[in-house]
Amino acid sequence: MHNADALPRGTPAPFRGNSVSLAARVGVFGVALFAVTIYALPQYIFPVLEPLRVGVLTAAMMSAGLVARWVLGGAAPTAGGLRVFGLVGFLAAAVASQLWSLDPAISRWAGNEALKMGLVYVAAASLLDKPERLRKVAWAVAIAGCVPAYYAVSNYLTGTNLLEGYRARWTGTFLDPNRLSMALVASSMILLAMRARLQNPVLRFLALAAVGLQIWGVVVTYSRGAALGLGVGLLVYLLTGAGGNRRIRSLAVVAGVVVSLLFLAPERFWNRTETIASYTEDASAMGRIYAWQTAANILERRPLTGVGASAFLAAWATYAPGEAGAHAYVAHNLILEVAAELGIPALLAFLVLLSACTWGAWRATRPPSPVPEEARGIVAALAGYLVCQMFAGFMLSFFLFLLLGLATAAERLARRERQLAAANRHGHGA
Repeated sequence: MHNADALPRGTPAPFRGNSVSLAARVGVFGVALFAVTIYALPQYIFPVLEPLRVGVLTAAMMSAGLVARWVLGGAAPTAGGLRVFGLVGFLAAAVASQLWSLDPAISRWAGNEALKMGLVYVAAASLLDKPERLRKVAWAVAIAGCVPAYYAVSNYLTGTNLLEGYRARWTGTFLDPNRLSMALVASSMILLAMRARLQNPVLRFLALAAVGLQIWGVVVTYSRGAALGLGVGLLVYLLTGAGGNRRIRSLAVVAGVVVSLLFLAPERFWNRTETIASYTEDASAMGRIYAWQTAANILERRPLTGVGASAFLAAWATYAPGEAGAHAYVAHNLILEVAAELGIPALLAFLVLLSACTWGAWRATRPPSPVPEEARGIVAALAGYLVCQMFAGFMLSFFLFLLLGLATAAERLARRERQLAAANRHGHGA
């Protein structure tokens, strides 16, 4: 069996091989802890952890494992083949944009954040080079999503810390109901897929209950974009399933989720979702329209460079339509945000990265992939999350780049399995 940590032939001492394997395990553990950290936000649950900067520590752990494995003679970091050009193009534009930004200080900060997200992507794509490693991180995301879901539902039921008096949220990153709901769309899709790995009926029931909790968390945020993203994620989950009895079981599970949603979602959820069609009567929806018009005005005047990473708000006074008013909105659309802030060339690079990762994860759901369920959850999570991003627009998202890294890792594992199968067929044919 192929060992992803194996050293080149001629390595003189087993110590180096063991060291490479240890470095890889440390890095994988760092990726898993990082996934837990961005979801569970332990520094807010346990304030004693706040001075430790848990997110920085876990990112340092994954970085140390990644670099140490390479330095000790193991596999070099990778971005997953040609998609490296998409990643580098996007990151280069984000870092360089401070040179022409309308707000150089915020763009300098954004460029640094983009580099961190690139590191998360490369670490996940490189270190999760065995099925069990990818599986561990997928489970970490799936289970950690229960934490913000629990707090969102709890706050909703007790009327605590609600936005506009009815929209559930939590704390930190998840003080924004939209960010909370997007993250839960992704984790619920991965958990739904990973449930197929469980053989014990009790554990399968508990996993389904956890999926229900996370979807309930999406519902009580009253996010319209997340409602659409959840629907698309469930559809992709069905389309990527195996045929026969497994497809029927998947359909039954999704049907159960939809029926529960129909009966349990509050009336206000459906009323708010219906305003997608009547957006002119909704101030929040019109804010998105004005933001999109602002992005179009920026592209008309600065198509190659944009206004600088994270400088969209600074550009509002200059580029917003007259009827938009003084209140500035974020771009509320990932594609328009990247184009307006970094320019069309950077957008093309970003789309190369997105499409390559999504297509690769989709292919990894098909035989002879060693990670079909993991890939199924990842591609459903990516599809749902990206639909949410069409109405939110958070270019600098650790959740997004972690998902892209997981997608690349799944594709690499599936490609390696296909190559081994082809080699075996060739050997038998000879």
